[in-house]
Amino acid sequence: MTDWSKKKILVLGLGRSGISAAAYLAKRGAQVLLSENSPADNHKIALAEKLKALNVEVEFGGHSEKAFSFADMVVVSPGISPSSDVICRLEEEGKKLICDVEIAAMDAAIPIVGITGTNGKSTTTALTSHILHCAGFKAPACGNFGVPILDELENQPDYLVAEISSYQLHYCQELAPQVAVWMNLTPDHIDWHGNLQNYIEAKQRLFANQKSNQYAVLNADDPIVSEYVPSGQIFPFGLNGGAESTAQGAFLKDGFLMYRIEGKTNILCHQEDLKIIGRHNIENALAAVSVAAALNIDAAIIAQGLKSFPGLEHRLEYVASIGGVKFYNDSKATNPNSTIKALEAFGQQKIVLIAGGKDKHTALTDLVQCVKDHASDVILLGEAKERFQRSFTEGGFENIHLVGKLEEALDFAVKLGRGPVVLSPACASFDMFKDFEERGRVFKNLVHTRIEELASFR
Repeated sequence: MTDWSKKKILVLGLGRSGISAAAYLAKRGAQVLLSENSPADNHKIALAEKLKALNVEVEFGGHSEKAFSFADMVVVSPGISPSSDVICRLEEEGKKLICDVEIAAMDAAIPIVGITGTNGKSTTTALTSHILHCAGFKAPACGNFGVPILDELENQPDYLVAEISSYQLHYCQELAPQVAVWMNLTPDHIDWHGNLQNYIEAKQRLFANQKSNQYAVLNADDPIVSEYVPSGQIFPFGLNGGAESTAQGAFLKDGFLMYRIEGKTNILCHQEDLKIIGRHNIENALAAVSVAAALNIDAAIIAQGLKSFPGLEHRLEYVASIGGVKFYNDSKATNPNSTIKALEAFGQQKIVLIAGGKDKHTALTDLVQCVKDHASDVILLGEAKERFQRSFTEGGFENIHLVGKLEEALDFAVKLGRGPVVLSPACASFDMFKDFEERGRVFKNLVHTRIEELASFR
């Protein structure tokens, strides 16, 4: 473990990871200054008071000169871009920049399972944690998903199952997970990273320090991920045959989830036994199977975990039915590729898609084609709706309806009487909501409110 006593640490950002890092370091004797760029409000002041009780100094409304001169090391919250003025200045002054995941890597004698990728990280993280819990291990899901990793490290679990974003990986230099998982790679967060290559290289940092006795779980079907050659043992997973043909790997055959290791093939369960729907979720499940196999979890326990996992909120989550039409909350789909996976999950069944939000300006060609194949209607809202409308129209899809608010989108979907109806925005939420969780919960509340209103007229 690192000796933090007498070290001077600057923490940038009063978000969850910043608060967690500041508290963790202060408890271990570090002198901590937390610098928050935005002005103080009542909520932030309340958070700051809790940190001050641990002798953490907190400043608001910009980064002071003391912040730049104070620190031996800087803990950066994931949202702060490497091209921002504050990061550029700190780098010019030779400061070491890390994130909370890197602190865990420096301090943890506990094995870390690190999971990254453009899509599927959260479900895979939660399912992996669930399988390990079924095996009797204390293995919390943490990191970019759920509880900050340092909060869980203090609880001394058997494993840390951490979702790790490209933002966090950018600030990691020493991280070396016992098992590292790369789900997939599609263009996303390009504005933050500057270009696609930087985004790819950030993902690859998850594997950079692995030893030959550690595992690299890679998607055999992804053209970028499958080409990467890490130093750890490769344990591939996939649906299209690439993983099945290897000495060890997790794959789908004749509808059954299987894996091979040490010359033995294990049949786990049929895809229909999963509670999570869609081809992408089978892929997520195979990634979790790969982790469990690499950690020598018994096949019967892996199967038990797969069949009992209920899924996650905001990821193709069934909400309720109105007039016989099912409504699904997939608010976590903040990019077109995630929405494509949601559309494909319903097979030949045509859906009514509710999409739109804060535009990430990602390409829409593949989404347009998928909508033509899988949707009867598209209801658009938010900042992105006009661009989405133009792309769908130019692509030959005509059943497009523009609305101003999510409530209007729901009411229009109810009037259409077609479905299933799926909120899968393909956009960020920040133009109308605090985050995708708030967007999803508002949608679910609206569905339940409409059901109550209909019941009152009977």
